[in-house]
Amino acid sequence: MSKQVVSFDALASSLLSDARRAQVLLEVGPGRDRLDQARAILLLDGEQGIDIERINQEEPAVFLVRTSPERARRLVIALTENGFTRLKSIYPSRSGGKAAEPAESQELGRR
Repeated sequence: MSKQVVSFDALASSLLSDARRAQVLLEVGPGRDRLDQARAILLLDGEQGIDIERINQEEPAVFLVRTSPERARRLVIALTENGFTRLKSIYPSRSGGKAAEPAESQELGRR
């Protein structure tokens, strides 16, 4: 039985905005050190108010992070400053509209 690998690009193209929380999709390249570094950055403000889900158990690891828009912005900056460029962030609609209509989206590291 083979495991299905979910690609960052497939997830990034299908990610929909949440009504209240920002989402950051993050790909972490191979290596335990890189994985530990990414986790440390994601938890800079502690474990409260953040949901980190590992989507892909294979390398490269793909994480979906849900948190407040303010924290997501800080995370995107910290991650990119530390060389993590395969990420996409989506923020809630400012108008309070439908969850499927992202108001803001940032994608870095396109190959």
